[in-house]
Amino acid sequence: MELPAAMAAETALTRQNIALSVIKSSSEQQQALAEIIDDASRSAAPSKTHGTNFNESV
Repeated sequence: MELPAAMAAETALTRQNIALSVIKSSSEQQQALAEIIDDASRSAAPSKTHGTNFNESV
């Protein structure tokens, strides 16, 4: 049995809206994680020795 065209279109739009919602949520979670990592890296104390030993012969 086939669905009427209007019902099929409504079902397709609902599925598309759900998929877009999932993508948006995932993107927001990734952005939040990136901000957490950025904040953590900025709040870490800088190393006193990092970048002080430079090998010119390389």
